[in-house]
Amino acid sequence: MKIILTMAVSANGIIASKSGSEDFLSHTNWIQFVSLAKRIGCFIWGRKTYEAVIKWEGDYLTELEGVKKIIVSTSNLDLKNGFTLANSPEQALETLESEGFNEAIITGGSTLNSEFAKRGLINEVIFDVNPSILGEGIPVFSLSDFELKLELMKVEKIDDGIVELHYRVKK
Repeated sequence: MKIILTMAVSANGIIASKSGSEDFLSHTNWIQFVSLAKRIGCFIWGRKTYEAVIKWEGDYLTELEGVKKIIVSTSNLDLKNGFTLANSPEQALETLESEGFNEAIITGGSTLNSEFAKRGLINEVIFDVNPSILGEGIPVFSLSDFELKLELMKVEKIDDGIVELHYRVKK
């Protein structure tokens, strides 16, 4: 299965402030994510990302109707309707493969991103780099022992000064 990691980041690789706020990120990032999720048909989030998004003001989740949504967590979560719990990256992928998916996107947070990276499961990386820098915050990956060598596939300037970098992971 082809796995694409896609993340909205500050220019220095931060995905959220220390408190978990993403106020420095443009709404354009959400539009990009929804478009990709609808094209691929499924996505995988970690528990913290899920908990953050369901607290957003507005009904953002309606934009993802018809998209398979997997949350990876070892906790027993009470998920909103339309979300499926998986206890590991492997279980998430098995669920998607059993439903006929041959591609999936993951979009964090840092712990989940690192678990996929350590297991060598990421095939492509898309960073939507926002024109902001944060001195402290949550990085794309948590500290862990892995290395991803990347080959640049495409660079695109999108709205709100965001630059999208699309890489292939060298295996």
